[in-house]
Amino acid sequence: MHPLIARFLSLEAARETFRKEKAGEPLDSEEQLFTAAAAAHPQQRAEVLGVTGRKLASDVQASLVLLATHTAARAIAQDPKLSSVTAKAREALTSEGASEEESEAFIAAILLEEAFGYEEEIDTFDASFVEEALHEVPALAALTREGVDAMMLKFSQKGATDAERTARAHIAKSLFDIAWSEGPAPINPEHMDTLVESEIADQSEEIQEARLRATVELLQLLSQQGLIGPMRLTRLRAQIGDEDA
Repeated sequence: MHPLIARFLSLEAARETFRKEKAGEPLDSEEQLFTAAAAAHPQQRAEVLGVTGRKLASDVQASLVLLATHTAARAIAQDPKLSSVTAKAREALTSEGASEEESEAFIAAILLEEAFGYEEEIDTFDASFVEEALHEVPALAALTREGVDAMMLKFSQKGATDAERTARAHIAKSLFDIAWSEGPAPINPEHMDTLVESEIADQSEEIQEARLRATVELLQLLSQQGLIGPMRLTRLRAQIGDEDA
């Protein structure tokens, strides 16, 4: 988890920062990033401050998560190790028509995945995973609907038998519908869990084996295309129980 996500997930820390801002007290560099992120998201700012009229803890928590991850997204743009790859990711997104707000949300989602997307608890920030994920962004941003369809067709046709081709076509369409319904984005464990639950778990043993094999082969293809990095490939394969991951 990025340190700024950890810091500003605290309601007390967030409200104290807003208090200092209102009082005109000096803010440290991290607090300045947080207030800038909050200024760009007034609804979430109001939710955290408790001035929206709603009292749901879940709303406040969701707003804290959004503001904290967007703060971290701004921070990595200044990080010596991540600034260059972050800039390239933003440039790739904006060149394909994304707004600055959409680009930041895309990067914030990567930081959200690093923080909460995996079962194992990691005390430190996995900058290497985030760096890899940012390297995936240009290939994802450039992927068109036509490109996805062509990749899906080519993948399904490479099955050795009719059964394999059917399994490949089914898994490719299902995964892309799950993960890319709103446009190409990093494939994450939640996508894999949904795929397994909806398309694999309740099938016959024969179909399960064919679809699991197709899933692994599809992930490998996406890795070859630069749409999934090596660390993500290993994690996603492990997520579906692939013993060779």
